[in-house]
Amino acid sequence: MSGSKASQASISLPLLGFTFTLAFCSIVYELLLGQILSAFLGNTVLRYSVTIGLYMFSMGIGALIASPALLRYPVLALQVIELILALLGSVSVLLLFLIDSTGSPPFVFSIIAHTLIIVIGILTGLEIPLLVELRADVENAPSRILGIDYIGAFVGTLAFALWFYPQLGIFITAFATALLNAIVGILLPIYLRGEARFNSALVVAQALALIVLIIALTYNSQIEEFAIDLYINRS
Repeated sequence: MSGSKASQASISLPLLGFTFTLAFCSIVYELLLGQILSAFLGNTVLRYSVTIGLYMFSMGIGALIASPALLRYPVLALQVIELILALLGSVSVLLLFLIDSTGSPPFVFSIIAHTLIIVIGILTGLEIPLLVELRADVENAPSRILGIDYIGAFVGTLAFALWFYPQLGIFITAFATALLNAIVGILLPIYLRGEARFNSALVVAQALALIVLIIALTYNSQIEEFAIDLYINRS
């Protein structure tokens, strides 16, 4: 019995690492969107308050809509979610610059930005019950996963405020964070091989996303320069 418990405890450690990383990524995406909203629309306090509040609300919606059918294949569902988050998180900043460059009214820009916040929040909320389902047989799995999730989000806020935004800028932060999502999307099914159903095609898609994100990081300066030109010439 003790050997079984030790085995369960050891195999849960990588899962806690995935949980930490996913929470870290999601809060960084939301802070990026809050920063973009405040930069383009002003009123920083309002933008960040609404962003975080809407994010928490959307997480609750995501957790509530985690149906038994979805929980039946947690690895498969997480593969899809991490792929979407990697793609959405990586393009969100540039997308908002492009929308602003079209001269769209502020309310259109605001609707699209807040839609991104809601979608990322819902997907993040779905992650928690799926991660718990992966190790439902482990004692105290829900509390441990939730605890690590909160810690990951806290570290993400500190990393964004102290390092990502002031040192790296918004574009490289978006690409690097999406890269982490893609890596987790690849490692999760590898870690759980033989224990849960997963989709090889989604692993390949994650690998392709990983390659694209590495290329985006390589050309980050050019992408940032392009976005700044859009911002300057939008009028």
